[in-house]
Amino acid sequence: MNPVLVVVAAGTGVAGAVLLYLASPQQSWRAAGPWPARARGWPGGLCVPVSLLALLQLLGALAAVFTWLTLLMLVWSVMPFAGAWRARHRKRANR
Repeated sequence: MNPVLVVVAAGTGVAGAVLLYLASPQQSWRAAGPWPARARGWPGGLCVPVSLLALLQLLGALAAVFTWLTLLMLVWSVMPFAGAWRARHRKRANR
């Protein structure tokens, strides 16, 4: 297993999932709301397939897709809670 491809796959997967989450209109991570509508999904939409391509070089097809989807689901499960924690922390700091 190539350690560089592992880092590329994990890094672009996490970055893509975070960017797609931040593009959502219902996200609570950014106080200013979601990104502008024109460039909303492009950065994350480019990072996520790069992650899958790197995983396909490392693993078999089924294992790569499973690992990729698990990584994306993990990030998308943690981000709402992290956003709520950050919003709560922001309110305390403004007092």
